Amino acid sequence: MKKIVLILAVLLCSMAFSASALAENDEVAETSSGKTVRMAGGTPGGADWGYPSPFTFYPRGPGYARMSLLFDTLTWKDANGVIPALADGWTVSDDGKTWTFYLDGNARWHDGELFTADDVKFTFDYMADCEGAFKWFDAISYIDNVEVIDDYTVVIDLNAPMASFLVDIAGNVPILPEHIWKDVSDPLTFKNADAVIGTGPLKLVEYDSATASYQYEANYDYYDGKLLIDEFISMEVSNTAAALQTGEVDEVSFWGSEISAVQEFKGDPNFEITTGPSFWVLQVIFNCDEDDTKGYPTNILEFRQAIAHGIDRDMMVSNALNDGGISANTGIMHPDSIWYNPDCTVYEHNTDTANDILDSLGFMDTDGNGIRNYPAGAQRSGDITFDLYTTSKFSREAELIQADFADIGIEIVVTSSSWGPIDTRLKEGNFDVVISGHGGISNPQIMRIPSWPASTYHSDDYDSIFAAQEVEMDLDTRKELVNQLQEIVADDLPVYTLYHPYMWCVYNPEVLDTWFYTRDGMCIGIPLELNKLIVLARYGDANEDGKINMQDVTKIERMILELDDETDMADANQNYKINMQDVTHIELIILGRAPIRTE
Repeated sequence: MKKIVLILAVLLCSMAFSASALAENDEVAETSSGKTVRMAGGTPGGADWGYPSPFTFYPRGPGYARMSLLFDTLTWKDANGVIPALADGWTVSDDGKTWTFYLDGNARWHDGELFTADDVKFTFDYMADCEGAFKWFDAISYIDNVEVIDDYTVVIDLNAPMASFLVDIAGNVPILPEHIWKDVSDPLTFKNADAVIGTGPLKLVEYDSATASYQYEANYDYYDGKLLIDEFISMEVSNTAAALQTGEVDEVSFWGSEISAVQEFKGDPNFEITTGPSFWVLQVIFNCDEDDTKGYPTNILEFRQAIAHGIDRDMMVSNALNDGGISANTGIMHPDSIWYNPDCTVYEHNTDTANDILDSLGFMDTDGNGIRNYPAGAQRSGDITFDLYTTSKFSREAELIQADFADIGIEIVVTSSSWGPIDTRLKEGNFDVVISGHGGISNPQIMRIPSWPASTYHSDDYDSIFAAQEVEMDLDTRKELVNQLQEIVADDLPVYTLYHPYMWCVYNPEVLDTWFYTRDGMCIGIPLELNKLIVLARYGDANEDGKINMQDVTKIERMILELDDETDMADANQNYKINMQDVTHIELIILGRAPIRTE
């Protein structure tokens, strides 16, 4: 009787948390359902995110998400936080600088080769050798040395403690197969079929840049869960809502101004809706280069403050988003993040205040044409006219800002293009103002360059505080430092944040009903619903309905007590015995903590 009570207590407590994925056995048979899931990857011009290898995906969240279906990291995230992935478990030294990872011995590469600790060491060494080739993985500069202890144990030594290591490195860097990449001298041009061989739950069948389509097939030998689908396709559609209604696609992500489309699906029994916080921000990025030949006049703080007062953000949320979002935190971090600072400076929309500031700086309308002129002897002369670069997606926002600028005597010429040319301008510093946006604003790592992907703003104090928070292991102290970063951004205005959109995932549950938004975003904060766990029957999900609930508790309990024949699920550590070690293993896995070993 005591055994029964103990098992029930362990399972009932642990089921309050979500589970990681785990294969039922080493030889998962191919399914025969023939299930294909199609998601709307975007509309024309916004659905191609590059070849999904670790070095050639387009370096924004949608690109990483498509790559992550093929490649695994040491850790990952489910709906509630960090869980094991290629690493079954880990320990960390008292000083936070030495991490020992115990790897999953069942993982294999898509070509059948075994995954081992040598692949982990190779990956980090290769990333270091290719430093500068790809900015997404900058955080690996913290790694001092990687040592292989045995085939499935690896030690990673850091040159300083890193508070976010399990997310920003262990949960971010895709592990590469050494037997393929050891002979690749230029990872940025390596795009053949071998470049997408990973350990992930899906394999790439075809990528077509011309049609912005990605076709994947199930990796039935996946070590970390049973596949719920046989084929997954991300495709470009001209009208996402219509494509969902007609069954052309099975899932669509809506956000911001698309709130009206979401309303059409409410109450429809054929569809379900999941709401996410987005962890995304749209912002005006200013050129803050101290060199007046490049940054003038947006490199003047008071000039940026005048523009901030001149922009009506509430009107933008109402008019451009149809109230499908909120005015943004001027410190960038999202209000739903634990790092959010509610006390950042707010610039109330006030045209008079904006005009007074510009007058005081000497930017006057000297020729009476309604456009202010540069002061005599300034770096520029004539009317103050800026090119504003953005994508067609934000054309309405650009129009509103153009009107707001006109009210304070500044002329704006809107130039629309795709993300690539805009990001290039930002990185080169070849711009005055840009409307751009990004996700990841639930993770302090995104604050490294507050004007990302531009880098014209510099502050020694800011850099010092950012470096301090990276190595601060005490959460409260680290939050104080991140608060300071947000306050500096709000006061210095390298960017003026506009809004945080709402986000919705609308899907046909008859095809797949496991879609979810990841707590604080996938990886380093990607605010998308395309988490690889959606295609897996998750450990603890005994009835394989994609959800962890009391029915699973009952079923697992009965299996462990050998009241049912389905004992494979109960044999959590796969030693062909049903015993208390399995109970412990189940508890740790469902808690999101794989067995932590001590020597």
